[in-house]
Amino acid sequence: GLCWMISSYCVIWYFCPGMYEANTEMNSEYTVPSAIFLLNGCAMLIYQTLDNMDGKQARKTGSSSPLGLLFDHGCDALNSIFGSANWIAAMGVLPGSVNVLLGEASGSANVQNKSYLSELLGGDAMLATFIILSPMTAFFVSTWEQYFTGKLILPVFNGASEGLVMGASLSFISYVYGPMIWQQTTWTDGAIAFLGDNGIMAFSAMEGRVRNLDIVVLSSIIALIQELLGKVPFVIRSYGKEAMRTLIPHIVFIISTIVIITTDSTIFLRIPRTMCHLISGLFVEQTTQIMLDHMVEEKFSAIRWVMLPQVALAAAMAAGVAVPNEYVDVFFMAYTAVLWVYLALKLKTHVNEICDVLGIWCFDIVSPRPKSKRD
Repeated sequence: GLCWMISSYCVIWYFCPGMYEANTEMNSEYTVPSAIFLLNGCAMLIYQTLDNMDGKQARKTGSSSPLGLLFDHGCDALNSIFGSANWIAAMGVLPGSVNVLLGEASGSANVQNKSYLSELLGGDAMLATFIILSPMTAFFVSTWEQYFTGKLILPVFNGASEGLVMGASLSFISYVYGPMIWQQTTWTDGAIAFLGDNGIMAFSAMEGRVRNLDIVVLSSIIALIQELLGKVPFVIRSYGKEAMRTLIPHIVFIISTIVIITTDSTIFLRIPRTMCHLISGLFVEQTTQIMLDHMVEEKFSAIRWVMLPQVALAAAMAAGVAVPNEYVDVFFMAYTAVLWVYLALKLKTHVNEICDVLGIWCFDIVSPRPKSKRD
Protein backbone atom coordinates (compact mmCIF):
# COMPACT_ATOMS: atom_id res chain seq x y z
CA GLY A 1 0.00 0.00 0.00
CA LEU A 2 2.79 2.42 0.84
CA CYS A 3 4.36 1.79 -2.57
CA TRP A 4 1.20 3.16 -4.19
CA MET A 5 1.36 6.30 -2.06
CA ILE A 6 5.06 6.80 -2.79
CA SER A 7 4.41 6.40 -6.52
CA SER A 8 1.54 8.88 -6.39
CA TYR A 9 3.64 11.33 -4.40
CA CYS A 10 6.51 11.14 -6.91
CA VAL A 11 4.18 11.66 -9.87
CA ILE A 12 2.56 14.71 -8.26
CA TRP A 13 6.01 15.96 -7.21
CA TYR A 14 7.08 15.81 -10.87
CA PHE A 15 4.13 17.88 -12.10
CA CYS A 16 3.76 20.07 -8.99
CA PRO A 17 7.25 20.57 -7.54
CA GLY A 18 6.10 23.68 -5.67
CA MET A 19 2.77 22.05 -4.73
CA TYR A 20 0.81 25.02 -6.14
CA GLU A 21 1.22 24.41 -9.89
CA ALA A 22 -2.33 23.06 -10.27
CA ASN A 23 -3.55 26.53 -9.29
CA THR A 24 -4.07 28.10 -12.73
CA GLU A 25 -4.03 31.62 -11.30
CA MET A 26 -0.48 31.05 -10.05
CA ASN A 27 0.88 28.87 -12.84
CA SER A 28 0.29 29.87 -16.44
CA GLU A 29 3.32 28.08 -17.90
CA TYR A 30 1.81 24.61 -18.27
CA THR A 31 -1.30 22.61 -17.46
CA VAL A 32 -1.12 19.99 -14.74
CA PRO A 33 -2.86 16.78 -15.91
CA SER A 34 -5.88 16.07 -13.74
CA ALA A 35 -5.20 12.33 -13.99
CA ILE A 36 -2.52 12.63 -11.31
CA PHE A 37 -5.24 13.36 -8.78
CA LEU A 38 -7.20 10.33 -9.94
CA LEU A 39 -4.05 8.31 -9.32
CA ASN A 40 -3.71 9.79 -5.84
CA GLY A 41 -7.32 9.02 -4.96
CA CYS A 42 -6.93 5.41 -6.07
CA ALA A 43 -3.60 5.10 -4.24
CA MET A 44 -5.18 6.32 -1.01
CA LEU A 45 -8.03 3.84 -1.24
CA ILE A 46 -5.62 0.99 -1.96
CA TYR A 47 -3.44 2.05 0.96
CA GLN A 48 -6.43 2.34 3.28
CA THR A 49 -7.73 -1.10 2.29
CA LEU A 50 -4.40 -2.90 2.65
CA ASP A 51 -3.57 -1.04 5.87
CA ASN A 52 -6.79 -2.28 7.45
CA MET A 53 -6.26 -5.82 6.17
CA ASP A 54 -2.67 -6.55 7.12
CA GLY A 55 -3.18 -6.88 10.86
CA LYS A 56 -6.19 -9.17 10.46
CA GLN A 57 -4.31 -11.28 7.94
CA ALA A 58 -1.30 -11.57 10.24
CA ARG A 59 -3.44 -12.68 13.18
CA LYS A 60 -5.35 -15.11 10.99
CA THR A 61 -2.19 -16.78 9.71
CA GLY A 62 -0.39 -16.65 13.06
CA SER A 63 2.36 -14.49 11.61
CA SER A 64 1.86 -11.36 13.72
CA SER A 65 4.86 -10.00 15.59
CA PRO A 66 6.10 -6.81 17.27
CA LEU A 67 8.17 -6.19 14.15
CA GLY A 68 4.99 -6.20 12.08
CA LEU A 69 3.41 -3.70 14.46
CA LEU A 70 6.42 -1.41 14.16
CA PHE A 71 6.40 -1.66 10.38
CA ASP A 72 2.66 -1.06 10.15
CA HIS A 73 2.61 2.06 12.30
CA GLY A 74 5.94 3.22 10.90
CA CYS A 75 4.51 3.12 7.38
CA ASP A 76 1.46 5.03 8.60
CA ALA A 77 3.72 7.70 10.08
CA LEU A 78 5.73 7.95 6.87
CA ASN A 79 2.58 8.09 4.76
CA SER A 80 1.34 11.17 6.60
CA ILE A 81 3.45 13.56 4.54
CA PHE A 82 2.58 11.86 1.26
CA GLY A 83 -1.12 12.32 1.85
CA SER A 84 -0.82 15.89 3.14
CA ALA A 85 1.50 17.12 0.37
CA ASN A 86 -0.71 15.54 -2.28
CA TRP A 87 -3.79 17.19 -0.75
CA ILE A 88 -2.06 20.57 -0.88
CA ALA A 89 -1.28 20.02 -4.56
CA ALA A 90 -4.78 18.73 -5.31
CA MET A 91 -6.32 21.89 -3.83
CA GLY A 92 -3.87 24.23 -5.55
CA VAL A 93 -2.71 25.74 -2.28
CA LEU A 94 0.05 28.31 -2.65
CA PRO A 95 2.27 27.74 0.41
CA GLY A 96 3.25 31.38 0.63
CA SER A 97 2.19 34.90 -0.21
CA VAL A 98 0.43 35.35 -3.54
CA ASN A 99 2.05 38.78 -3.80
CA VAL A 100 5.47 37.14 -4.08
CA LEU A 101 4.45 35.38 -7.30
CA LEU A 102 1.97 37.80 -8.82
CA GLY A 103 3.13 41.11 -7.38
CA GLU A 104 1.21 43.50 -5.16
CA ALA A 105 -1.13 44.79 -7.88
CA SER A 106 -2.29 41.40 -9.16
CA GLY A 107 -2.09 39.62 -5.82
CA SER A 108 -4.36 42.03 -3.99
CA ALA A 109 -7.33 40.90 -6.07
CA ASN A 110 -6.64 37.20 -5.57
CA VAL A 111 -9.02 35.17 -3.44
CA GLN A 112 -6.18 34.19 -1.09
CA ASN A 113 -5.83 37.78 0.06
CA LYS A 114 -9.59 37.97 0.60
CA SER A 115 -9.86 34.75 2.61
CA TYR A 116 -10.76 35.18 6.27
CA LEU A 117 -8.87 32.04 7.25
CA SER A 118 -5.76 32.96 5.28
CA GLU A 119 -5.83 36.40 6.86
CA LEU A 120 -6.26 34.89 10.33
CA LEU A 121 -3.36 32.48 9.88
CA GLY A 122 -1.08 35.01 8.23
CA GLY A 123 -1.23 33.55 4.74
CA ASP A 124 -1.58 30.21 3.04
CA ALA A 125 1.91 29.12 4.05
CA MET A 126 0.57 28.61 7.55
CA LEU A 127 -2.59 27.05 6.16
CA ALA A 128 -0.46 24.51 4.29
CA THR A 129 1.48 23.93 7.50
CA PHE A 130 -1.74 23.09 9.33
CA ILE A 131 -2.68 20.64 6.57
CA ILE A 132 0.63 18.88 7.20
CA LEU A 133 0.78 19.10 11.00
CA SER A 134 -2.85 18.30 11.88
CA PRO A 135 -2.80 14.60 10.89
CA MET A 136 0.70 14.24 12.34
CA THR A 137 -0.42 15.58 15.70
CA ALA A 138 -3.49 13.35 15.74
CA PHE A 139 -1.30 10.35 14.92
CA PHE A 140 1.31 11.15 17.56
CA VAL A 141 -1.28 11.71 20.29
CA SER A 142 -2.92 8.35 19.53
CA THR A 143 0.50 6.66 19.72
CA TRP A 144 1.31 8.60 22.89
CA GLU A 145 -1.93 7.37 24.44
CA GLN A 146 -1.06 3.80 23.44
CA TYR A 147 2.36 4.20 25.07
CA PHE A 148 0.65 4.67 28.43
CA THR A 149 -2.58 2.67 28.16
CA GLY A 150 -1.37 -0.18 25.96
CA LYS A 151 -4.37 0.35 23.68
CA LEU A 152 -4.64 2.10 20.34
CA ILE A 153 -8.01 3.78 20.70
CA LEU A 154 -9.29 5.44 17.54
CA PRO A 155 -12.43 7.58 17.40
CA VAL A 156 -15.42 6.55 15.30
CA PHE A 157 -14.24 8.95 12.60
CA ASN A 158 -10.47 8.51 12.37
CA GLY A 159 -7.70 9.35 9.95
CA ALA A 160 -6.65 5.75 9.28
CA SER A 161 -10.04 4.82 7.81
CA GLU A 162 -12.54 7.60 7.21
CA GLY A 163 -9.80 10.24 6.91
CA LEU A 164 -8.17 8.42 4.01
CA VAL A 165 -11.54 7.93 2.33
CA MET A 166 -12.22 11.66 2.66
CA GLY A 167 -8.76 12.42 1.30
CA ALA A 168 -9.37 10.14 -1.66
CA SER A 169 -12.72 11.84 -2.26
CA LEU A 170 -10.95 15.21 -2.25
CA SER A 171 -8.58 13.96 -4.94
CA PHE A 172 -11.44 12.58 -7.02
CA ILE A 173 -13.23 15.94 -6.83
CA SER A 174 -10.05 17.65 -8.05
CA TYR A 175 -9.90 15.16 -10.91
CA VAL A 176 -13.51 15.71 -11.97
CA TYR A 177 -13.96 19.44 -11.36
CA GLY A 178 -10.36 20.65 -11.33
CA PRO A 179 -8.24 21.83 -8.39
CA MET A 180 -9.55 25.39 -8.71
CA ILE A 181 -12.86 24.31 -7.22
CA TRP A 182 -11.15 24.51 -3.84
CA GLN A 183 -10.12 28.12 -4.44
CA GLN A 184 -13.72 29.11 -5.13
CA THR A 185 -16.17 30.30 -2.48
CA THR A 186 -19.23 28.52 -3.86
CA TRP A 187 -20.07 26.44 -0.78
CA THR A 188 -20.17 29.33 1.65
CA ASP A 189 -21.71 31.74 -0.84
CA GLY A 190 -24.45 29.22 -1.56
CA ALA A 191 -25.18 28.85 2.14
CA ILE A 192 -25.22 32.64 2.60
CA ALA A 193 -27.61 33.03 -0.33
CA PHE A 194 -29.90 30.38 1.15
CA LEU A 195 -29.88 32.10 4.53
CA GLY A 196 -30.49 35.47 2.86
CA ASP A 197 -33.53 34.09 1.08
CA ASN A 198 -34.86 33.15 4.50
CA GLY A 199 -34.25 36.58 6.00
CA ILE A 200 -30.95 35.81 7.76
CA MET A 201 -28.37 38.40 6.72
CA ALA A 202 -25.89 38.03 9.59
CA PHE A 203 -23.32 36.22 7.45
CA SER A 204 -23.49 38.40 4.35
CA ALA A 205 -20.08 39.94 5.12
CA MET A 206 -18.48 36.52 4.63
CA GLU A 207 -19.58 36.29 1.01
CA GLY A 208 -16.58 35.74 -1.25
CA ARG A 209 -14.22 35.40 1.72
CA VAL A 210 -14.48 31.74 2.72
CA ARG A 211 -13.04 29.35 0.16
CA ASN A 212 -14.07 25.74 -0.17
CA LEU A 213 -10.47 25.02 0.80
CA ASP A 214 -10.95 26.96 4.04
CA ILE A 215 -13.89 24.77 5.00
CA VAL A 216 -11.80 21.62 4.50
CA VAL A 217 -8.96 22.98 6.64
CA LEU A 218 -11.30 24.24 9.35
CA SER A 219 -12.98 20.85 9.48
CA SER A 220 -9.63 19.11 9.96
CA ILE A 221 -8.61 21.56 12.70
CA ILE A 222 -11.93 21.07 14.51
CA ALA A 223 -11.56 17.29 14.26
CA LEU A 224 -8.02 17.54 15.66
CA ILE A 225 -9.14 19.71 18.59
CA GLN A 226 -11.95 17.28 19.35
CA GLU A 227 -9.51 14.35 19.39
CA LEU A 228 -7.01 16.21 21.56
CA LEU A 229 -9.69 17.13 24.08
CA GLY A 230 -10.80 13.52 24.21
CA LYS A 231 -7.35 12.02 24.77
CA VAL A 232 -4.88 14.46 26.33
CA PRO A 233 -6.78 15.38 29.54
CA PHE A 234 -7.60 11.71 30.23
CA VAL A 235 -4.00 10.51 29.87
CA ILE A 236 -2.57 13.42 31.87
CA ARG A 237 -5.08 12.86 34.69
CA SER A 238 -4.25 9.16 34.73
CA TYR A 239 -0.46 9.31 34.41
CA GLY A 240 0.44 12.78 35.64
CA LYS A 241 3.76 14.49 35.00
CA GLU A 242 5.22 11.58 33.07
CA ALA A 243 2.51 11.97 30.44
CA MET A 244 3.20 15.69 30.18
CA ARG A 245 6.94 15.05 29.88
CA THR A 246 6.52 12.71 26.93
CA LEU A 247 4.44 15.30 25.09
CA ILE A 248 7.26 17.84 25.17
CA PRO A 249 9.09 16.63 22.02
CA HIS A 250 6.00 16.93 19.86
CA ILE A 251 5.05 20.30 21.30
CA VAL A 252 8.56 21.60 20.61
CA PHE A 253 8.40 20.12 17.11
CA ILE A 254 5.10 21.90 16.38
CA ILE A 255 6.18 25.24 17.85
CA SER A 256 9.59 25.31 16.14
CA THR A 257 8.02 24.45 12.78
CA ILE A 258 5.41 27.18 13.11
CA VAL A 259 8.04 29.72 14.19
CA ILE A 260 10.16 28.98 11.12
CA ILE A 261 7.21 29.21 8.72
CA THR A 262 5.86 32.43 10.23
CA THR A 263 9.28 34.08 10.47
CA ASP A 264 10.38 33.11 6.96
CA SER A 265 7.16 33.36 4.97
CA THR A 266 8.79 32.42 1.65
CA ILE A 267 10.61 29.27 2.76
CA PHE A 268 7.80 27.01 1.53
CA LEU A 269 8.04 28.70 -1.86
CA ARG A 270 11.82 28.31 -2.08
CA ILE A 271 12.26 24.74 -0.82
CA PRO A 272 8.77 23.25 -0.43
CA ARG A 273 9.70 19.60 -0.79
CA THR A 274 12.73 19.89 1.47
CA MET A 275 10.55 21.35 4.20
CA CYS A 276 8.01 18.56 3.75
CA HIS A 277 10.71 15.91 4.00
CA LEU A 278 12.31 17.54 7.03
CA ILE A 279 9.00 17.84 8.89
CA SER A 280 8.22 14.24 7.98
CA GLY A 281 11.61 12.99 9.15
CA LEU A 282 11.35 14.66 12.55
CA PHE A 283 7.81 13.37 12.98
CA VAL A 284 8.70 9.81 11.94
CA GLU A 285 11.69 9.76 14.30
CA GLN A 286 9.78 10.68 17.44
CA THR A 287 6.69 8.66 16.56
CA THR A 288 8.51 5.43 15.75
CA GLN A 289 10.68 5.86 18.84
CA ILE A 290 7.71 6.12 21.18
CA MET A 291 6.22 3.07 19.43
CA LEU A 292 9.44 1.14 19.95
CA ASP A 293 9.73 2.22 23.58
CA HIS A 294 6.16 1.05 24.16
CA MET A 295 6.98 -2.35 22.66
CA VAL A 296 10.12 -2.91 24.75
CA GLU A 297 8.77 -1.11 27.84
CA GLU A 298 11.50 1.51 27.82
CA LYS A 299 11.21 5.11 28.94
CA PHE A 300 10.64 7.54 26.08
CA SER A 301 13.24 10.30 26.19
CA ALA A 302 11.87 13.82 25.98
CA ILE A 303 15.18 15.00 24.54
CA ARG A 304 15.21 14.35 20.80
CA TRP A 305 18.67 15.34 19.64
CA VAL A 306 17.70 15.22 15.98
CA MET A 307 15.44 18.23 16.57
CA LEU A 308 18.22 20.37 18.00
CA PRO A 309 19.23 22.04 14.67
CA GLN A 310 15.63 23.00 13.88
CA VAL A 311 14.99 24.28 17.40
CA ALA A 312 18.22 26.29 17.36
CA LEU A 313 17.40 27.91 14.01
CA ALA A 314 13.82 28.61 15.09
CA ALA A 315 15.11 30.28 18.26
CA ALA A 316 17.56 32.38 16.23
CA MET A 317 14.81 33.45 13.83
CA ALA A 318 12.46 34.30 16.68
CA ALA A 319 15.22 36.38 18.27
CA GLY A 320 15.53 38.41 15.09
CA VAL A 321 18.88 37.04 13.92
CA ALA A 322 19.19 37.84 10.22
CA VAL A 323 20.18 34.77 8.22
CA PRO A 324 20.39 35.03 4.40
CA ASN A 325 17.82 32.90 2.61
CA GLU A 326 20.44 30.99 0.65
CA TYR A 327 22.16 29.92 3.88
CA VAL A 328 18.85 28.83 5.38
CA ASP A 329 18.03 26.79 2.28
CA VAL A 330 21.40 25.03 2.22
CA PHE A 331 21.14 24.36 5.96
CA PHE A 332 17.74 22.72 5.64
CA MET A 333 18.76 20.67 2.61
CA ALA A 334 21.84 19.31 4.40
CA TYR A 335 19.89 18.81 7.63
CA THR A 336 17.17 16.86 5.84
CA ALA A 337 19.66 14.64 4.01
CA VAL A 338 21.58 13.81 7.19
CA LEU A 339 18.35 13.19 9.10
CA TRP A 340 17.06 10.63 6.62
CA VAL A 341 20.41 8.85 6.43
CA TYR A 342 20.33 8.62 10.21
CA LEU A 343 16.75 7.30 10.16
CA ALA A 344 17.66 4.66 7.57
CA LEU A 345 20.60 3.45 9.67
CA LYS A 346 18.48 3.51 12.81
CA LEU A 347 15.76 1.47 11.10
CA LYS A 348 18.28 -1.09 9.86
CA THR A 349 19.78 -1.47 13.33
CA HIS A 350 16.45 -1.84 15.11
CA VAL A 351 15.07 -4.29 12.57
CA ASN A 352 18.15 -6.49 12.87
CA GLU A 353 17.96 -6.41 16.67
CA ILE A 354 14.25 -7.23 16.76
CA CYS A 355 14.67 -10.06 14.25
CA ASP A 356 17.55 -11.45 16.28
CA VAL A 357 15.65 -11.32 19.57
CA LEU A 358 12.49 -12.86 18.10
CA GLY A 359 14.37 -15.38 15.98
CA ILE A 360 12.64 -14.31 12.77
CA TRP A 361 13.58 -12.90 9.39
CA CYS A 362 12.36 -9.54 8.17
CA PHE A 363 9.39 -10.04 5.78
CA ASP A 364 9.58 -13.80 6.42
CA ILE A 365 8.73 -14.40 10.04
CA VAL A 366 7.59 -17.99 9.49
CA SER A 367 11.01 -19.40 8.65
CA PRO A 368 13.10 -19.83 11.83
CA ARG A 369 16.21 -17.75 12.23
CA PRO A 370 19.05 -18.82 14.51
CA LYS A 371 19.84 -16.24 17.14
CA SER A 372 23.28 -14.70 17.06
CA LYS A 373 25.60 -15.35 19.95
CA ARG A 374 25.94 -12.42 22.30
CA ASP A 375 28.65 -11.84 24.84
